[in-house]
Amino acid sequence: MKLTLILDPAPVGVLASLIEEWDEPGATAKMDPMVRLFDTEEQAIVWGRALATRRGLKQIYLTDNRKLAPGSPQ
Repeated sequence: MKLTLILDPAPVGVLASLIEEWDEPGATAKMDPMVRLFDTEEQAIVWGRALATRRGLKQIYLTDNRKLAPGSPQ
């Protein structure tokens, strides 16, 4: 099983999506994302880690879509 936490920009705070994936015979299954709005990145990460702990996982994968590419305008 794998949990991925995706952080996206929001007008205020950070939009966090948590996606759970697991292997099934011949394919990978993926649940619909759980989505929440947080004031800070730290709150979103704590939420993701808490859900991972409930599932017996030690880590989550993080994708931060809020970072700008080098040289791009703000």
